[in-house]
Amino acid sequence: MQPKSDRNSDSGRRVEFRLTRINLFLLVWLIFYAIAPLSADTPRLHTDGNLIKDPSGDIVVLRGVSLIDLGFLESWQGGAINMVDRLTDPCDTQGSYTGWYPNVVRIPIVPADESSGWPNRFYPDNNNFYNNILRPVVDYCASKDLYVIIDWHYIDNTFDHVETTSAFWEYMAPRFAGDSHVLFELYNEPTNFVGTETANWLSVREDMHTWIDIVRTYAPDNLILVAGPSWSQAIGPAADYPVTGDNIVIVSHIYPGHWRNPSGYMNHIETCAEMYPILMTEWGFSQSGSPDPCDLLNGTITGYGRPLMDYIEGLQIGNTAWVASYDWGPPMFWTDWTLRCGEGEMGCFVKDTLYLRRNDDQPSSGGNNTPNVLITSPANDASFTWGDNITITADASDSDGTVARVEFLQGATKLGEDTSWPYSYTWNDVPAGHYYLRARATDNDDTTTNSSVIHIIVSGEVGTGAILREWWEGISGTSVSDLTSHGDYPDNPTGRVLITTLEGPNYWTNDYGTRIRGYVHPPVSGNYTFWVASDDRSELYLSTDDNPANATLIAQVTGWTGYQEWDKYAQQESSSFSLTAGQKYYIEVLHKEGGGGDHIEAAWEGPGISRQIIDGVYMSPCRLDLDIFADLSEQYGRDDCNAGNLWCNAFDFNHNGTVTLEDLLGFIENWLH
Repeated sequence: MQPKSDRNSDSGRRVEFRLTRINLFLLVWLIFYAIAPLSADTPRLHTDGNLIKDPSGDIVVLRGVSLIDLGFLESWQGGAINMVDRLTDPCDTQGSYTGWYPNVVRIPIVPADESSGWPNRFYPDNNNFYNNILRPVVDYCASKDLYVIIDWHYIDNTFDHVETTSAFWEYMAPRFAGDSHVLFELYNEPTNFVGTETANWLSVREDMHTWIDIVRTYAPDNLILVAGPSWSQAIGPAADYPVTGDNIVIVSHIYPGHWRNPSGYMNHIETCAEMYPILMTEWGFSQSGSPDPCDLLNGTITGYGRPLMDYIEGLQIGNTAWVASYDWGPPMFWTDWTLRCGEGEMGCFVKDTLYLRRNDDQPSSGGNNTPNVLITSPANDASFTWGDNITITADASDSDGTVARVEFLQGATKLGEDTSWPYSYTWNDVPAGHYYLRARATDNDDTTTNSSVIHIIVSGEVGTGAILREWWEGISGTSVSDLTSHGDYPDNPTGRVLITTLEGPNYWTNDYGTRIRGYVHPPVSGNYTFWVASDDRSELYLSTDDNPANATLIAQVTGWTGYQEWDKYAQQESSSFSLTAGQKYYIEVLHKEGGGGDHIEAAWEGPGISRQIIDGVYMSPCRLDLDIFADLSEQYGRDDCNAGNLWCNAFDFNHNGTVTLEDLLGFIENWLH
């Protein structure tokens, strides 16, 4: 939920010494324990049937409060750290009881396209938001023994936001995979209305499966929260048409306007609760904040708050009250940060309800403790050269037993394992690419835990990091021939830019055509297969060498596909091509968009590379005309390269944020090649 006014619907002296092996061991061990996450009071949770449980098998019910959008809160309401302190104050005497006792805090992150003009908006690859805002508050919550729900706070059709939501979870999942106290709420409130309630659920479920697959690639153990259609109220069909995957929790949102005629909503909840744990991540009320008696948010303790809480507690459904704010609605606070209290206000009621349940269904630190595990080398964002042998090392411990083994994984793929300290694995002849590494420790009771994910970059003489994209606007039609027959094609594009993956923008505009061209550099000799996906139509060409004249059509989309939907048409997949490392091959994509959604992307698969969009590390632009090179040379001296400055970012060869003479010479060398 967003502010009520924004809603249109429901919703570096050096010391010289010598270390013996045992002293080194002890030093590392002490450091490890100093930095290992303290998770005794927030152990990793799992689902068991329709219940949430801790590692000891005890039932856990999460009860707490939702914050407002994290960036908004940081800039205009004192920040999340202050709010967490407010919501965990043991001496707060407001209401009937002293002290706050939540065990979970929900952190909404409103997408940039729904928060125009707001500060601190999230964008993929902009690490300021993560490093300075999100990570500190998530860690602070752990110090307060609080679980955290990271909520991607869309209120819209899921099918209109598959790409942005996928990008969000590709960013977040690897960064929080090692945090036992973090849960992922994939999408706040879907509004898919395509037919019956079952059809609406199936529409939502299709997109949820895309995001579940992304999360599970990087974070196999965190609980995933899945919402349903109709602003996450129509969740009953999940029982007959279940979500694929483990550790899934279904989300429900119920407000006073729904509770006036609750039977239909109760039927959805009870039907779903037969199969899944449910977490009500939004509920709340305010009469002064919603004076219209028919307003969705207008309710009372007697008529809505108490009966709703009694109802969900009977089904062992947890909740996070919406919302810890004074101007997002329904609000829990007045503008002086005193709680709203009384029959028609929720502030004191929420605090008192949490107090009364403070000892119920809490996670247990007894039983078998999960092991700790930490990757000690390589460092996050470390760089290597194509063909290097990369040794991954980890420290692991178990406070009430022994570590049986430590496995090393790249994404979801196991690389190897070690059963004795120091735990390590050497990955030989690593091809160029971006990789996400994690370690998984298993103790003598077969309990496992995952480390945080480490990102590494393997580069080499396989590409410069970018390829050229050109586009022509104002061309109607959906056929590629509508582009290639136009008078401005190929010499007068509307614009051009270097891109760092072989894909165009999503939901960009209508009536345009695209050409993406340059070279692909196979890192290892072997057989490679290519795919193309687009909306609307597209063609993928590959040459037998670096000569564009030898390029032939190898794959195409004859209608339209979803984003990264590689298997809708047989023609999307190419034959297998034998490519030689050290050589480059001309590649070109043509794409035509008419109206509605739009995207274009090409993928490949080969030795050491699972199917993935072709990364810039494997590409370089073709020999460019002087006018194009002039556009690039204007980037010299820029010091603000980021994902939003595409020319600058692509020209920044050493990826230090500044375009230097070294970068310019590097590009010229490639351009003349």
